Amino acid sequence: MIFAGIVAGGSGTRMKSSAIPKQFIRVLDKPIIIYTIEKFVQQSHIDLIYIGIKPEWHKVMDSLLEEYSIDTQRVKVIDGGSDRNSTVMNIVNAIKSQFAVKKGDIILTHDAVRPFLTDRMIEENIIAALKYSACGTYVKCVDTIISAPDGEVVESTLDRSTLYRAQTPQSFDITLLDKYYSELDDEQRAGLTDTCSIFTANGEKIHIVEGDAINIKITTDSDLIIAKLLATRV
Repeated sequence: MIFAGIVAGGSGTRMKSSAIPKQFIRVLDKPIIIYTIEKFVQQSHIDLIYIGIKPEWHKVMDSLLEEYSIDTQRVKVIDGGSDRNSTVMNIVNAIKSQFAVKKGDIILTHDAVRPFLTDRMIEENIIAALKYSACGTYVKCVDTIISAPDGEVVESTLDRSTLYRAQTPQSFDITLLDKYYSELDDEQRAGLTDTCSIFTANGEKIHIVEGDAINIKITTDSDLIIAKLLATRV
């Protein structure tokens, strides 16, 4: 089976212009999270979509699913965790409680505030996860990247030809994701930077799926301005 897990547990503290979590901000009068959900709902080969969210926002999420006629038999809202990976694993546990998960079942994990992912990215994540068991979405760096350990003086310029920026979806064989996460101790889990890091911490390789600059993560007020422009064109 193919599942999607939308990580929507953030508080959006870097969005100074809004008092609500950024995934609920409306862009052209539609909440960001609804744009994201609709991208996955449109993919008929995804069996179920789980949204991991703070418990106090369940009612808001439920009302939005009703407002936008989202099929709640196919889209499930569950409690998120204290961070991204614990939210992902809450989703994995919800899947395991309902299904006899087996090797070859995959999950696409995605940030709720990346509403402009494309069908191609979703489809290529599915293909790569089925073939390689772990993949992530990345874009090549086009800017000059410097290293400044003290935050004040440039130490070196990095070779950008080997550097990529991570996006989502990040997609995995569910049985391996569950196994590898369970084998990490609390200190290792605290040091993870994303869900792909669960696999790299266990010595596994991550296959690269090509991302796109349009697949922005709406985190700051500046991002919100860009999102409003993008929403009129996609």
